[in-house]
Amino acid sequence: KLINQVVLIDYTIIILGGNIMAEIGKNVIENLTTAMYENAYTVYREYIQNSADSIDKAIAAGIVNEKDAIIDINIEYNKRRITINDNAMGIPSEMFVKKLTDIADSQKDRTKEKGFRGIGRLAGVGYCDTLIFKSSYKGENVESVIEWDGKKLRDVLADTTQHPSASDFVDDITYSYQNEANMDEHYFEVIMEGVIPESDDLLDKVAVIEYLESVAPIPFATFFIYKSKIYEFCRNNNLKIDEYTIQVNGNQLFKPYKTKIYDGTSGSTKVVDEIKDVEFKEFYASDGRRLAWMWFGISKFEQQIKPMNKMRGIRLRKENIQIGDENTLGASPKFFKEPRENCYFVGEIYAVDSELIPNARRDYFKTNATTKEFEVEVRKVLYNELYKTYHYANQVKKAFQSQTDYERKAVEYDKKVSEAGFVDERDKEKAKKDLETAKEKAEKSVRTIELREQDANENTTLNRVFNEIKESYRPEISNTVISVDSVKQEEKNKKEDKKYLTQNLSKYNKREQKLISKVYSILQAILPKDMADMVVAKIQEELSK
Repeated sequence: KLINQVVLIDYTIIILGGNIMAEIGKNVIENLTTAMYENAYTVYREYIQNSADSIDKAIAAGIVNEKDAIIDINIEYNKRRITINDNAMGIPSEMFVKKLTDIADSQKDRTKEKGFRGIGRLAGVGYCDTLIFKSSYKGENVESVIEWDGKKLRDVLADTTQHPSASDFVDDITYSYQNEANMDEHYFEVIMEGVIPESDDLLDKVAVIEYLESVAPIPFATFFIYKSKIYEFCRNNNLKIDEYTIQVNGNQLFKPYKTKIYDGTSGSTKVVDEIKDVEFKEFYASDGRRLAWMWFGISKFEQQIKPMNKMRGIRLRKENIQIGDENTLGASPKFFKEPRENCYFVGEIYAVDSELIPNARRDYFKTNATTKEFEVEVRKVLYNELYKTYHYANQVKKAFQSQTDYERKAVEYDKKVSEAGFVDERDKEKAKKDLETAKEKAEKSVRTIELREQDANENTTLNRVFNEIKESYRPEISNTVISVDSVKQEEKNKKEDKKYLTQNLSKYNKREQKLISKVYSILQAILPKDMADMVVAKIQEELSK
């Protein structure tokens, strides 16, 4: 028989034509609920993006001011209840039931709105016993309510003897009614009653906040001083970052970017690096369309940024909602040579072209010609420029470190000579050899620094990196300077014929001094240098008392 129409809805194909009509089974509901998302926290993202779209419409219609619009999340662990409420448009009563029961039939504009498939509203039903939607539309005196029976949904899906069609299944697990409401009220509310034990994570307020701080379309934290520079770049380039007031249990959320980068050791507050500036890049299609833009932090790129530093890595966003997670770009060979490279940076890429369309899971974009072009342009920066930047930083750091290492060793050597600080002649010869090696490296590093400075003069980003590193390695000591006291001590040592450390232990005879010196030599032979020096110094101090 003839088939004259095919309708494709993400996971389901409906074939219509002639006398043939394929029926959609119950499992499509499972695909769009419990099996749709790998991460349960995605429930929050789905409802937030729907609220954000409604807020945009409400602001455009003059129903709410931008500063008064809010998405309010309340988590009640003891009651096992989650509520997500916004004060935006609401839904007219005559449209409410159809809108909340139709599946994958959204009328939203996918080129402008954040949620557009008509499946996100089902995200919560698989994680609770009852999913309730409430809404009131301005000018109407009714509150429309629909309840989804999550417990019955799971029971039917698990029962292999029941095979209802998707539409009959939805009718069987939903119940709608109306309450009285104030005509001036306008809101939409999602209530997840009886969150199931397997989804306890959804009731963990701290974990939810941490997730939303990364994913949600919220402002930068006030302590991130470069936010004003990012906003200024947007103003100057006719760009906009969608930001909404979102709060969890009364606490407003902000992206937790910071300028200081910590070492990552448990309980440690040691700062290992710091963002000193931000750089911007724009990505354009071959026809001149702006595909995306990005900002990233400029630092000394001392090391890979550890996980304790929230918002590490270059993140991908659309309408300021994160696409995937911190590993989305880093794990792809399209963008970085190695996954670890992304962890040297902090920053965001904002996709702006309407054809960069998030896929159903919102972990990347749908494959199309624009996505391919986006990948080519972004790769030029991430795979090439950023790779070059942190390797460049490493070369510059090593060169300056060679300079400071030599200066430190020179001062240390001179000090030991002046204070008779060597254990014996072998110790002195070893120190002298180490000093000569350090001097050779320092001399070679001079040329390296000259070449890297030339690179910096030709590239704005490298110039900032070079100057930050240069400033941090500014010498504080000089091997050409020996204090007056040291000179006097050296003259005194010569008069007293002192050459080595144990000769300062005057209360011991020469035989005892020689024995102590031998102990010092053994310690130097079996322990790392820093530890050996520390132990020898401590013994020397105790024996001098």
